[in-house]
Amino acid sequence: MNWRNVSAIAIKDIRIMLTRRSMRIALVALPLGLGVGFAQIIAFGHFPASVLPRTLNAFLFFFIMYTGALPASLAAYSMVGEKVERSLEPLLATPASDGEILLAKGMAALVPPLVAMWSGMVVLMGYCDVLTRSTLGSLYFPNWTAAVTVLGVAPLVATLGVGFSVLCSARVSEVRTAQQLGALVALPSVGVYVAILDGAFTLDVASLGIICGVLAVADIIMAFAVRGMFRREEILNRWA
Repeated sequence: MNWRNVSAIAIKDIRIMLTRRSMRIALVALPLGLGVGFAQIIAFGHFPASVLPRTLNAFLFFFIMYTGALPASLAAYSMVGEKVERSLEPLLATPASDGEILLAKGMAALVPPLVAMWSGMVVLMGYCDVLTRSTLGSLYFPNWTAAVTVLGVAPLVATLGVGFSVLCSARVSEVRTAQQLGALVALPSVGVYVAILDGAFTLDVASLGIICGVLAVADIIMAFAVRGMFRREEILNRWA
């Protein structure tokens, strides 16, 4: 593995991504808006102390949906976007190996949105602590449930989203189609979020540990699938 090739490709992709105004807004406004918006719901919702922990956990878990969807949207450009911009063929013709190209593009799609979502989660937790301390009698965040959600579930979901979207973008010829397929990764998170709000699912360290285990296995399987299906010769011939 040539890390110089990996870093060069990843940095180039991140720079291109940050030139898009819509992406800058998504990386800044979306996580901060979610953090402040959910905190305002807590501020004006007059939640009783018995309901607050479950609500706070649900709001924090809501970020997981976007933590999977946003990297997936970025990764959709990993192949299809470059094809549209006529920059895919020169990239595939470089000495960089298939593994280096995939890793670099995965990192470029993973790191910026994950850091952005982490920032939004921190804003939510800090703001909610200020608002709920008098009701709960102590600071609710940080706790082990939040730590596993932020440091365990979030990166695993984001990694899965990137892998699935790269897999899709290597097989389709339209960016929108790749984005739509990649967004499917967020659906399980939506179901868990609704179950938490309804009280049908308890978000604790044990349940999060199971979720992390399932996601880790899915990430490994996805990594092998992406590596096995990425063949530069086939892509070059199909898109020539």
